[in-house]
Amino acid sequence: MFEHNHGKEIISLSSVGSIFSNLAGAELKKALKQGKNVVAISGMVVKPGVYEILETTTLADLIEMAGGMVGHKKFKAAQFGLPFRNLVKEDALDKPIDIGLFEDGATRNIIILSESDCMVSFSKFYLEYLLANLQRRGYLEYSRVEEEMKRSWRVLDRISKGKGNMRDLFLLRHLCGIIMDTLKRKRNLIIESIEKFYHEFEEHIENQICPAGQCIQLLQFKITDKCIGCTACSRVCPVSCISGSIKQKHTIDNTKCTHCGQCVVACPVGAIFEGDHTTQLLRDIATPNKIVVAQIAPAVRVAIGEAFGYEAGENVEKKLVSALKAIGIDYVFDTSWAADLTIMEEAKEFQERLEKYYAGDKDVKLPILTSCCPAWIKFFEQNYPDMLDVPSSVKSPMEIFSTVAKDLWAKSVGLSREQVSVVAIMPCLAKKYEASREEFSRGDNYDTDLVITTRELIKLFKQLNIDLKEMEDEDFDNPLGEYSGAGIIFGRTGGVIEAATRTAVESITGERLENVEFEELRGWDGFRIAEIKVGELNLRIGISHGLEETAKMLDKIRAGEEFFHAIEIMACKGGCIGGGGQPKALKKVEVLKKRAEGLNNIDKSLPIRRSHENESVKAFYKQYLDYPLSRKAHELLHTKYFPKFK
Repeated sequence: MFEHNHGKEIISLSSVGSIFSNLAGAELKKALKQGKNVVAISGMVVKPGVYEILETTTLADLIEMAGGMVGHKKFKAAQFGLPFRNLVKEDALDKPIDIGLFEDGATRNIIILSESDCMVSFSKFYLEYLLANLQRRGYLEYSRVEEEMKRSWRVLDRISKGKGNMRDLFLLRHLCGIIMDTLKRKRNLIIESIEKFYHEFEEHIENQICPAGQCIQLLQFKITDKCIGCTACSRVCPVSCISGSIKQKHTIDNTKCTHCGQCVVACPVGAIFEGDHTTQLLRDIATPNKIVVAQIAPAVRVAIGEAFGYEAGENVEKKLVSALKAIGIDYVFDTSWAADLTIMEEAKEFQERLEKYYAGDKDVKLPILTSCCPAWIKFFEQNYPDMLDVPSSVKSPMEIFSTVAKDLWAKSVGLSREQVSVVAIMPCLAKKYEASREEFSRGDNYDTDLVITTRELIKLFKQLNIDLKEMEDEDFDNPLGEYSGAGIIFGRTGGVIEAATRTAVESITGERLENVEFEELRGWDGFRIAEIKVGELNLRIGISHGLEETAKMLDKIRAGEEFFHAIEIMACKGGCIGGGGQPKALKKVEVLKKRAEGLNNIDKSLPIRRSHENESVKAFYKQYLDYPLSRKAHELLHTKYFPKFK
């Protein structure tokens, strides 16, 4: 029923990740029948394909024939033969290619891995790919060891998420030993990966670190040897977690880091390692029977076009949908739809707190702190553990979307959670951290599988020779793609609280607003105060973007020196439009204002500008949740915060 469209050939023929050269199969068989000495090469080489070799051709020669390593990355390993065959390291580079490595009739396929590849992740993908092919009646001999393969995959999955222990390596050896004995094989990829890259498995288990940065649950920023000691990163860090002398390599204290990514944006030489999850995305796309679902955040559509000749602020969402479908993503939805759900819950929560406050309830917590920014949430958990009952408990739109997609939408189309991979296209590096939080998972299956930043997606499109200007327009998939103007302005500073105010004011007064644009909530000051009259009430609202200003304001609230009914906080200047994963801009302030205006223009152009008037959202409540803040809504759409001591 759910076949991957084979327009995905664009991936298999490109140098964007360690995937299998399936399309070379027919060409390879034809050449071998003609008696040619050929091999297929894929993975991290510039020109994957089928190449004829001599007896003296080395692996290094073959890689050079295939255009060299992608991005001039260092060679790490090569996998010989499909499936489950030999793994060689750099000591094999200058030796003639040994055809004997394709033992027992294995396919003459070589997969090249670079220094940016994680062996735990690659081994896990390899198993998942084989298991998916078994379901399609491929590699049938492996049906005899299907259970051992499934158990091995689960162990590797735990390790990739920092939940493994050293006994798991013993278990993997045992399971893979059974596979080898049953199939009468001399070698096994998993065992060879453990033996040849033991330190990498150890890092995942003992230190919860993925050295290659591909395992999203274990991602940590680090400053590489490219650092020139210019101090640009330390000067923009809002939490002072970067240290180092001028002209000396700097370091990051990850216990204090909030993952906002402003250091990455500021670094002039690309010295800050932020991880890259595009290879993981391509592996999910390449895996049979896996359905890949993308969600696009509001701020991405007014920024990504800058890399393809569009003006900052121009809305390219329809081009973006088309491009994502072209690379093989099955469904493309809009995070703005989930932003409307966020507002339904948050506005009602705001209203309830206000009503209790004015009724004399001494225990009600004000101000309500509203934000969908994971960097600010981590900052708050680290620095204000005594105030954790003040923020709104509503999940961010990204996590609401992922929860709904896996728990409800998947079921409605006949899929399990495990069959669906949710990739979030985000302007924010901290969203990778948010996706890794255990409260946003069911067991080892996380609601958001991958986060791809705007910059990562630009890089991927350019590797695939995709130009947004050449794409046809295509609409978001429904029903999770319909959004209101309130949902779209989440991407700029002041947007979340403005969207909540539109719904809360109409709910409190029972009257429809003639003008939904609260200009008093807009602006560019790092911290600003707005006074809004709602019936007989005078609401005092604070808006902050940038954690330095946020800390000053929260300290005053904690000390009782300031009072607000509500506050919106964003870690990045300008909000999500200035996120750490967005394209870098020379004239930053000018570009941010254009991006913000782009979102405002989308809002103005829409017939529906209030979250509570989104018909898709209303239908969702009727079918699943009953009403905002119901028990069902709390179970699905709300979360808790936890003290995080540095």
